[in-house]
Amino acid sequence: MKIVGISTSAREKGNTSRLVRRVLERLAALGAQTEFVWAGGKTLEYCTACEYCMTHGACIKKDDYQPILKSVLEADGLVLGSPNYAFQMSAIMKTIYERSHCLLYYTRQLAGKYALGIAVGGHRFETGKIAKTIAQGVWLCGGYYSGYLGAVSVRRDDLRLVDEDKTFSRADKLAEKLFSDIKNSRPHRLQRLIRKIFLYPQVAGMVRNNKDKYPYLYNFYLDRKWLKG
Repeated sequence: MKIVGISTSAREKGNTSRLVRRVLERLAALGAQTEFVWAGGKTLEYCTACEYCMTHGACIKKDDYQPILKSVLEADGLVLGSPNYAFQMSAIMKTIYERSHCLLYYTRQLAGKYALGIAVGGHRFETGKIAKTIAQGVWLCGGYYSGYLGAVSVRRDDLRLVDEDKTFSRADKLAEKLFSDIKNSRPHRLQRLIRKIFLYPQVAGMVRNNKDKYPYLYNFYLDRKWLKG
C-alpha cells in the first residue's frame, strides 16, 4: 500500500506540511509505504485552457507537474493538504487540479483510490470546507474520499495548531480510516451512486456532443464502453 501526501503550502515547513506529515507518520506506523511531496517548491505553470490534453491525452507544458502526476497515479491513497488562502485552497493546489482536468477528471484515472483532504487556516472560517473540497476533487476523478480535516494555526509564524493534541488525534483517526478503506476496498456506495447518477451522464454527454472537437477523448470513452458509438 502506497500513500502520497502532497502539501501545497508556499511554506515548506509550515503547519499544513506538519499536519500532512503527521497523517503520513501514522499511516507508516500502520504499515503503509509513504511519500511526502512539497509542491510549494515545484515549478508549476498555470493551466491556460489550451485543451491539448483533451485532444492528445497529455499536458503540453513540461514542468514539475509530470512527476507529481506520476506519484499520484502510482499511489493507492492520497493525503492532500492546502492552507486557507483568501477562503480558498492555495493557487498551487488549484493549479494541480486544473492541470488534471482531462488527465484525471474526464478519464477517471483515480478510480479505486482513496483520499483525505487537509486544510490549515489562521481561523476556522471556510477552512473545513476547503479541506472537504480538496478531498471531493479525488471523488470527481473517480476515487473516494475517506474524510477531511480543517485545522487552525495559533499564529501566522507559530508552528503550533489550536488544540494541537486534539487535532493530531483527529488526524491519526483519519489516517486509520484511510488505511482501512484502502485495505478493505471500501465501496463508499453513496459516493459511487451520486457519481453514477448525477456526474457521469453529464460528462459523457459533453464528450459525445464534442466528439469531432475531442476525438481522443471520444475514442477513450468508446474503448471503455462509457459511451456507445
